[in-house]
Amino acid sequence: MNINVKINKNVFNKSYLPFLNCNTRTQHFFGGSSAGKSIFCVGQRSIYDVLKGGRNYLIVRNVARTSRQSTFNEVCKTITNWNLEKYFKINKSDLSATCINGYQILFAGLDDVQKLKSLTPAKGVLTDILIDEATETQESDIKELEKRLRGKSGVKKRLTLIYNPILRSHWLYQNYFVGKFKDDDKKYHDKNLLIYKATYKDNLRFLEQDDVDALENETDEYFYNVYTLGNFGVMGGVIFTNWRTEDLSEQIPKFDNIRNGLDFGFSQHPSALVRIHYDKMRKKIYIFEGKYEYGCTNQDLADIL
Repeated sequence: MNINVKINKNVFNKSYLPFLNCNTRTQHFFGGSSAGKSIFCVGQRSIYDVLKGGRNYLIVRNVARTSRQSTFNEVCKTITNWNLEKYFKINKSDLSATCINGYQILFAGLDDVQKLKSLTPAKGVLTDILIDEATETQESDIKELEKRLRGKSGVKKRLTLIYNPILRSHWLYQNYFVGKFKDDDKKYHDKNLLIYKATYKDNLRFLEQDDVDALENETDEYFYNVYTLGNFGVMGGVIFTNWRTEDLSEQIPKFDNIRNGLDFGFSQHPSALVRIHYDKMRKKIYIFEGKYEYGCTNQDLADIL
C-alpha cells in the first residue's frame, strides 16, 4: 500500500536532515544535552521510514519499563504532531506502532533477552534496530542485537545508537572513536560507520532561552564538558580503578548477599542509587542495578528495591 503524505522539512532540525535517508550500517548520534538526537532518530526518522514502507524498527533501551515514558512516547508524540493518527494503530500494552501499510515500530528492553530472540514484525523482517541511551548497554548486547538484523528485506539494514558521551573509558569510545574521531570533530563517515556529534547549539530553534542558560551556566567541569560541549568525559579523583563491565545476568539469581546504597546529591550534583552483591570470600563487589540522576524519587527507590 502506498501512502501519500507530505511532511514539511521545517519540522526537522536541519542539522540532521542530511542523515534522513542515510543507509550506513552502523550509525552513532551522540553529543550534548538538548541536541535533538532522540527527537530525530526515535520519533521522526522512524515514522518517516515506516510510512515509506519496507522498514521495521525495533527501538531498545537497557530496561524495558523505561521505554513507555521515553521512546514510546516520543514516537506517539510525532504521530500526533504530524497529524498521522489515521495511518497508525498504537498498542499501548504491547508497546508497538503499526502503520496501515503493515510495517511496524516495536519497543523492548535488554533486560528481557528471551523476548528479543523471539520478536518479529508482522510484515517482513527487522531492518532497523535503534538503541537509546546506548552507554547503558554492554558490548555483548550490541552483538546480540545485530544478530536480529537478518533476512531478505530489499533495504539496507541499520544499527543506530544514541547517547551522551559519559566517559572516555567507555567501550563505545574505545571501539568506535579511537583513531577516528577527536573532540573538535563534527562527523566521521566511511562505508560502514557514521558518527555525528551535535550539541544544543545545533538545536537552538527548538529550545527556550532557559534551556540554553542552564547548559551554558553549568559550573561542574565534567557536566559542562559532556552535556554542554558534547565531549567524552574524564572523571577526576576516581577512587576505584580495578573494575570492569561484564554480563551478570546468569550470576544475579545466585547472589545472596545483596546491599542497597543511596547517595543523595548535594547542590548541583546528581544522586546515585545502586544495588550490589558483596562476595566476601573473593573480596569482590558486583554492581548490577542502579540509577544516576538529579533527584532520585521514592518511586525510583521502590523500583529497584
